Order: sequence, then structure tokens, then C-alpha cells
Amino acid sequence: MRIGAAEIIIGIMLSERKLNAQARAIKAVVAELLRRVLIEHMPADRTLAAYLRSHREMGSRDRRVISETVYAVFRWWGWLRRLVFEDEVQSARVAPEVFLDQNAAFWPKLLAGAVVLEGLPYDGLLRMWGDGEGLITSKPAPVASPRDLSARADFFRRLLGPPDNKSLALEELAPAWLADEVRCPRQLAELILWLQRRPPLWLRIQSSEPKAVISELEQAGLDVKLHPHLPEAANVGYPRINLYTLPAYREGRVEIQDLASQAVGRVCAPTPGQRWWDACAGGGGKTLVLAQYLCGKGNVVATDIRERKLREARRRARRGGFHNIRTRLWLGRRVPSRPGSFDGVLVDAPCTCSGTWRRNPAARWSLSRENIVKMAEIQTKLLVCAAEGVKPGGVLVYATCSFFFAENEAVVRQFLRLRRDFVLEPFEHPLNGEPTAGMVQIWPWDGDCDAMFVAKCRRQR
Repeated sequence: MRIGAAEIIIGIMLSERKLNAQARAIKAVVAELLRRVLIEHMPADRTLAAYLRSHREMGSRDRRVISETVYAVFRWWGWLRRLVFEDEVQSARVAPEVFLDQNAAFWPKLLAGAVVLEGLPYDGLLRMWGDGEGLITSKPAPVASPRDLSARADFFRRLLGPPDNKSLALEELAPAWLADEVRCPRQLAELILWLQRRPPLWLRIQSSEPKAVISELEQAGLDVKLHPHLPEAANVGYPRINLYTLPAYREGRVEIQDLASQAVGRVCAPTPGQRWWDACAGGGGKTLVLAQYLCGKGNVVATDIRERKLREARRRARRGGFHNIRTRLWLGRRVPSRPGSFDGVLVDAPCTCSGTWRRNPAARWSLSRENIVKMAEIQTKLLVCAAEGVKPGGVLVYATCSFFFAENEAVVRQFLRLRRDFVLEPFEHPLNGEPTAGMVQIWPWDGDCDAMFVAKCRRQR
């Protein structure tokens, strides 16, 4: 089992003074993030990153404690708001001043509950919040199984005091409208349970000598497990070492990239000598995948509306030794080259990012159904525009890191009604090899990864 925030506290917090400072820091970060995410609808990951950048005096262990605690609060916010606050307090109506008072009585319960529900060892937590903040008067019995969600919830109830009659439903851990927006092949409860599990870290090996890279990573202390259908995808679990300092990363032999994102490249399947356009390239993660498939023969044009993202893409391309990548600004209006001149076009469209809720649980509390409608409109326009770049016989791939029907299959169906010269092209599911009809929704259980939608169309004339 991975080591979490509370267990780290046991090992490194050697003085009460240190514990008190840690408690104050955690309360400050969580208070600011709750206010910004729930009230101002700001992204939690960026706010946390900005806080840590402005507090460089913090050590790596302290940063880890804060980060894990913060994300645990958002992952379990649906239940925490019921157990910790009064019944009438709901996430959509929390007053900003509630989180401004860092001496408020609810903080020990809120932070203790987050770590307990996350399934982390609790002894250090009790030392920080229980003894110092008066959360409990005696230690309850240990949790029988940290993986048993019901046991963790009961354990937290005992921390709070006398049992109450508040029922806890899995549906409360996600927006109330989720069931109406997703067409899940399994019970919605199973999807929500997967959303409560932090995903492992995936790497992509982009070296011509993968065995040497794997050996290097293992010598650095990583437990490397290759995916059976994507052998360049490596699951390294929950590493405690700083991957950015490893020579394999600094020299471009590996990239950090989720398995679902890597799967998009397998659907595109460029062949050497082709010319591809990554229309919404962002930081260039999938651009690098396309370039790797081309084996140095052919080229990729990466475009985005944000210059800062393109700078990141260029930096990653240099680190990986890819010389066949060109970047350009693109406003989503005209093809960045002669129309019909690309063998393949990838539209990894901007989306609600619901597929990344395992990594960024705060996002589920700041999204509205209106956002989904607006995104679908933008996605359709981008797909229609990008289609102009595909040559007759060429391929158009549409992808989102979302599991909402309106952003995925509905957009593709609308596009096919507008462009009769494109048809869906069947392909094998990139993670299990099963046949598809030209569209696939990757779910977290397909590979312990993000959710991702991919559709592949071919231009007929």
C-alpha cells in the first residue's frame, strides 16, 4: 500500500512545534482552495501549484503532506460537507467567510475526515488533529481494512463522537446531474468508486532501447510494469522519488503521460513518411506520440491558441530529440497549411476534463451542465474546421478526456451529418484489442487510467 500523508507525518514530524506549523500550513492551503474552487470556480491544481511556488522554503515532504491532504478534501467533499458541516450547508451555497476563519471548529474534523476517508494510516493524523485540536478523547479501534470504504466511513463517524443517522450515498461524491450526462456500461456507483481512487503514474518510453530504460528506472527504485497492449506504456505506481531529476526523464528517454492519452496515439497510428497535424496540441504530449510513430520520417505540425503551451511543446520535443515537429499558433479558423494537405489530423479538443477527475477531484465541484453544452459547441466547430486539413483518403481523429456523451459521440454524429465525405473507420480498442465501430470510450477500469474518448474517421473524397 502506498505511503500517504498521515504516515509521512509520523516519520518526519518530530516536534510539536513542527506539527503545529504543518497544521497551520495545511489549513491555510485548504481554506484558500475551498474558497477559490467552490466559490470562485478556480482550478484547484493551479492554485495549489501557485501556492507551493510562492513557498519554496517548504521541503519536499511538507509539500507532499499538503498536496495529498488538499486532494483528499476535494475527493471526499461530497461526504465531508454532510458529516462535518450542518445539514443545511451544501457545497453550492457555502459562504466564503466559512473558509476564511482558520480557527473555526470544523477544521480538525474536515482534515481528519479527508485523510481517513482516503484510506491513509491515521495515527499521525490523530497526533496532529486529534490530540492538538481536541478532535477525540480516546483512540478508536484500528480500521479493519483501509480499502473498505464502509469501514473508513464508520471509523470517521467514531472520531466525530456519538453515531448519527446521516446516510451517505455514493452519488453524493459527484455532481447530482452526473447520471444524466454519462452513458456508463456499468453501474454508475462503480464509476464513482473508481473516481475515488487516485490513479497510478504512467510513463511513456520514447527510447529506441526500451529494455535499457526499464533497467535504468528499476535501478532508480521504480517498480515498472509494462502494459500488455501498449508496451511503451509503463505503470510505475505511486513513486516517492522526484521523476524530474532522473536522467531518463531529463534526457528525454521517458515522458510522463497517462495510459489513456497514450492510447490516442495508437488509434492515430501514423506511419513513417506521413504528414500529421495535431490541431489542439497543448503542451505537446500527443504530438510527441505522433512523432515517435513516424520514426523520424515525416513531420507533425502542432498548433494551439496558447503560445506558452507551444513553448512547452517545443521544449519537450528538444528534450526527446524530435526534429520533425513544427509549432504554430492557431485560432481555430483556417488550416495552418494548404487545405487537404495532411495524411492525418488529430483534434484533441478542449473539454470539461471529466476524465481526469481521479487526478483533479476538485474539478467535479466547479463544473456545471452549462459548461458541457458550451464545450460541445466549441468542439463541433473545431472538428469541422480541422477536417479541411485532411486529404482525400486521410484520417481524422477526434479525442477528449471526457466521459460525457454530449462532448463525445454526440459531437461526432453532428460532424458526420455536416461532412458527408467522412465516415467512421473501425479500429481495435487500443487497451484490449477488441474491435470497435470507429468510436471508443476508455473508462478508468480499462487500464487504471484516466477516461478518454476517441473516434476515427476517414475522408472518402
